[in-house]
Amino acid sequence: MDILSQLWSLLGLLTVLQNILPAQVLSVLHSLIESLQDLISQYSYFDIPEFNGYCGVDINDLYRHVNLYLNSVNSSAAASTCRRFSLSRSRSSNCISFTIAPNHTIHDSFNGHSLCWTHQVDTVQDSLEEKRSFTLKLPKRHRHMLLSPYLQHVTSRAEEFERVSRERRLFTNNGNASYESGWVSVPFRHPSTFETLALEPQLKRQLMEDLKAFASGREYYHRVGRAWKRGYLLYGPPGSGKSSLIAAMANYLCYDVYDLELTKVTDNSDLRALLIQTSNRSIIVIEDIDCSLDLTADRMLKATTATATRRKRSSSSGYNKDPGSGNYQLLEESGRVTLSGLLNFTDGLWSCCGEERIIVFTTNHRDKVDPALVRCGRMDVHVSLGPCGMHAFKALAMNYLGIERHSLFDVAESCIRSGGALTPAQIGEILLRNRGSNADLAMTEVVSAMQARILSAGGTEHLNTSIEYEDTVTLTRSPQSVLTVGSSPENWDSSPGKISGKKRKAKFLVRLRSLTKSGSGRTGV
Repeated sequence: MDILSQLWSLLGLLTVLQNILPAQVLSVLHSLIESLQDLISQYSYFDIPEFNGYCGVDINDLYRHVNLYLNSVNSSAAASTCRRFSLSRSRSSNCISFTIAPNHTIHDSFNGHSLCWTHQVDTVQDSLEEKRSFTLKLPKRHRHMLLSPYLQHVTSRAEEFERVSRERRLFTNNGNASYESGWVSVPFRHPSTFETLALEPQLKRQLMEDLKAFASGREYYHRVGRAWKRGYLLYGPPGSGKSSLIAAMANYLCYDVYDLELTKVTDNSDLRALLIQTSNRSIIVIEDIDCSLDLTADRMLKATTATATRRKRSSSSGYNKDPGSGNYQLLEESGRVTLSGLLNFTDGLWSCCGEERIIVFTTNHRDKVDPALVRCGRMDVHVSLGPCGMHAFKALAMNYLGIERHSLFDVAESCIRSGGALTPAQIGEILLRNRGSNADLAMTEVVSAMQARILSAGGTEHLNTSIEYEDTVTLTRSPQSVLTVGSSPENWDSSPGKISGKKRKAKFLVRLRSLTKSGSGRTGV
């Protein structure tokens, strides 16, 4: 009782002193007490406010990184030390965010040392606003050794967590590039991944390694003095999986996708404005680049001017006489995107206005694309996507039917080798149509479609087109698809290893029916 009475007496004395002493004296006493505590304490404390400065306008980026970092460790053992969390979820996202409840503490460890984070929330006097901050507590003896590396660890972990967990968007241009935003977006939720793609194993591995090296190459690109971007040219027949590959790339890197429709772009200025409005860590896609715009017309017009006559037909032919030289010059076309504008978009000065961007062109006919668009430095990687090889066919059978082996696989492989290969879209449609039936029926229908492709007299022209894609593949280890790094357009037609499709077709027709009958006999179909 004596101790309690003394404590009450001390509290009463402090209350009296607080009311009697001036505010300046109380402030000095408070500072002396805090200094004494800091001298005695074994820990150092660092406050990270939500806003920089006294005005509270500039957001403290470190505060945001700490919040993301603590969110990323909520499922770890460190999070078990916190008794209360605040949960939230945005309307457009399925992810739940974890935040330390106000005035609660969570423990962390770094390099064998124990650290603490406390979420401080104070109400501003005479206001409904709250003042938020994080307080870091770490050992005083090792603070100089721990502080900088630990904050770098927090920042890198937070950026990685933000990249993986944020909702990705699919953008398309709305034709109003000169306004505040020329893009409209929806959530990007395409299910395609490299695990589900019907690609040959080596091509898939090469693509994943190249994408991974690009995403982690910030310091390398800065050191060699190149803009942190990379170009991919995807070419192949319709249904070969070009769009699915783009979606798999975006899901693999957790990038946004910008689908650029060139026919909606008014001129080169709008094209630059759209580029400026794209974000970092994104994939800019121009599909069917060979037929989006008549870009080769620029070169044809320049060639025409060299042989044009000097007749005065400015009103009908588009030529104007220069009064100074007496020559007739072609009027510069306005109101459209030119080849020069697109070249500057992909590899000019404006292409470096952002970082960590991938530009993808797709086409069904590679030879129709202007060579200047796909040279090294603009389209760094050329990926040929042809009909399915045997590995890709087995991957589709596994995805759609859940089978790893089947007696008709040998027949299908013979068909593929003899020019009867189908695109992933064609095979996928057959398997999807038969997903509720017996796997034997689905496999029989696929093999029948391959046989019809070979035997059909009306499909000879289409067969030769598919073999052209396949023949270019003989230079690589992948049977049906090829990835070329640093390919030049002049080397596209120099394929020394071409194989005659007609010879393979003649040999295959001799033994086609016997293989089919033996395969059907084993399956009982």
